[in-house]
Amino acid sequence: MLRPKGLAGFTLIELMVTIVVLVILISVAAPSFTSTLRDSQVATTSGELQTALQLARSEAVMRHNRVTVCRRNAAGDDCENGTDWSTGWLLRQSGGDIIKVWQAPSDVAIVGPNSGVTYQGNGMVSTATSLSVSQSSCSGKQKRTISVALSGLTKIEKADCQ
Repeated sequence: MLRPKGLAGFTLIELMVTIVVLVILISVAAPSFTSTLRDSQVATTSGELQTALQLARSEAVMRHNRVTVCRRNAAGDDCENGTDWSTGWLLRQSGGDIIKVWQAPSDVAIVGPNSGVTYQGNGMVSTATSLSVSQSSCSGKQKRTISVALSGLTKIEKADCQ
């Protein structure tokens, strides 16, 4: 199409074609971006839970006393038995002092031991255990498993959703 001299810009057709191409690119990229965001949220939550476990081990050694990481109750002021840790978790010294409380993000499923993970004054646990973190709509390798060895050391691994 010929344009008169001195007029620069886009025609309506050129603008519409550009918008259609942009919409197609966004619709292709959006699902991949959503998956990346979910994976990032699971990785962040796993890292926070691992940090809580490492802090519990450190506090147990420093205080020469047992420290437990457990599922928190709805009020966030005590431990509560159960394997669904999606409400959050807390650190508690044997005898009742609460050291720190975490709130879990929504739409993340966390499964942990029923009575929590208890570190002895030497930094070890009496039973090796594991916790799992995943999205409620988990797909692929978006699940993380946190293993706690008898020595008290923790390790995060990616796992398939089931």
